[in-house]
Amino acid sequence: MKSHFFTFFMLLISNTSSIVAQNSGPYHLSLKREILYAGGGVGLYLFGNNLRDRTPDIVLSDLELPNIPRFDRIATNYSSGSARKASDITKDFATALPLTLLIGRNSRKDAGKIAILFGEVLLINQGLTEIVKASALRPRPYVFAEDLPSTTVLSGNDRAAFLSGHTSGTAAASFFFAKTFSDYYPDSRLKPYVWGTAIALPVLTGYFRVRAGQHYPSDVVAGYALGAAVGYLVPALHKRPTNKRRFTLSPGGEGIYMSYTFK
Repeated sequence: MKSHFFTFFMLLISNTSSIVAQNSGPYHLSLKREILYAGGGVGLYLFGNNLRDRTPDIVLSDLELPNIPRFDRIATNYSSGSARKASDITKDFATALPLTLLIGRNSRKDAGKIAILFGEVLLINQGLTEIVKASALRPRPYVFAEDLPSTTVLSGNDRAAFLSGHTSGTAAASFFFAKTFSDYYPDSRLKPYVWGTAIALPVLTGYFRVRAGQHYPSDVVAGYALGAAVGYLVPALHKRPTNKRRFTLSPGGEGIYMSYTFK
């Protein structure tokens, strides 16, 4: 997995160097900034992954249910396999949403830029998610099932409830899609439907994760917040300024002439 992220990073940077010169569309890319964003995402992921690899195993008897807040304990009653599969489907659907931007002419012309930005979103979101999981070490709801022996050995993945990676990944992809669509087609009548879909998909994914016994409600809320922030902010931080204020000073008569223009 680590080598895959390194390969992804190298492909991202190599493509960036050939795209930064393009001036079309609402986004502006620079090689230095993209190396920082993509490289930072890879670094975050590797750091979080290393923390999770170093997590020692424990036995179930070391955990206590009273340590879980009462409002979260509802998740310990669920363990639906079909809900777990459904959460995979909604996450995959959200991840594929940006591909629909190839339909529109304006966004299709900037497919390379959009792919780079989306790659950065995925890297940064996954990296932050891994670090939080490895730091919190929160036991998943299913470990408190009554039929699970107290001598059961729990690995790092059994203590990776906080925060929900499925929810954060879905939110990151869907909010990126909605933000990018809005920037390329600000006057589109489809915007309310696009944003409605972007908001609803992570909610649905989070619901499935709770029903699957994989996460508590608070895990889902935190994952939603993280993914939505990353998915929205990465394209927003690349937004090309629409107005550039420019001062011009020049001598005129007995004084200095100053002009203030917008471009």
